[in-house]
Amino acid sequence: MATPALQAANPLRLPHFRTAEVTIVSLLWLILSVWGGIYLPPRTGWFVIALLMVVYCLFLGRWISARPLGILVNERNLMSLSRFQMMSWTVLLLSAFFEVALKRLHVLSSNSAALPINISMDWRLWALMGISATSLVGSPLILSSKTNQEPQPKTVDKAAAALNEPVVDIQRNSQGTLYSNPRIADASLIDMFQGDEIGNTAYVDVSKVQMFYFTIVAVLAYAYALYSAMNDIYPARGFAMPTPSDALVALLGISHAAYLTSKTTQHS
Repeated sequence: MATPALQAANPLRLPHFRTAEVTIVSLLWLILSVWGGIYLPPRTGWFVIALLMVVYCLFLGRWISARPLGILVNERNLMSLSRFQMMSWTVLLLSAFFEVALKRLHVLSSNSAALPINISMDWRLWALMGISATSLVGSPLILSSKTNQEPQPKTVDKAAAALNEPVVDIQRNSQGTLYSNPRIADASLIDMFQGDEIGNTAYVDVSKVQMFYFTIVAVLAYAYALYSAMNDIYPARGFAMPTPSDALVALLGISHAAYLTSKTTQHS
């Protein structure tokens, strides 16, 4: 239940308004997804479902955080790269799975010899999702040890000069040595490439840039593989999601390892 003060600051969070909006948008998302998945060509239906998932995520951010990209904002009011990666893989894989399942259920339901939702996923796909989940869960765990540490005054002064922020604001908003924004509205996409601590928040975190590149390349490459596989989603024995290569899994694993390892280093 939203408090009166929160309701006054953010009218969109009024319970009666939000409940009606959530219900209507959720029903529209479900109806349009099922319609697109069944009656449109496989590739077009997949695109529509993926687009509707992205739009629904934007609505979730608006409902909960009062900004469309709120689903990417972490507890320190910063845009999170691990959240971005997790959502990218979630939308890509689930939209494709949903499209194939709907098409096979609709077309093959009269064929008792076929298994409409017999959709297999290679262990490498589960590895990709597991790597993303590890970063999403592991990042807060690693950084939690830094919330009880005090940054050096010289480091705070240097960050204040680099960011053009008052020292007192940085000290008040920080969580130990971790840099934080005072409000969700202050989060920006550039946060995904900056350091986590006061000592390196004004600098580019190369491990994050590397992981971002690997994520974009891997997602686009696998999206093309799914696009090609959509040519034949009706085999009687079932449908297999495209198998990513061992090299791709290894590259993402190394990138995430470097990303998590960099968070253990002290910068403040």
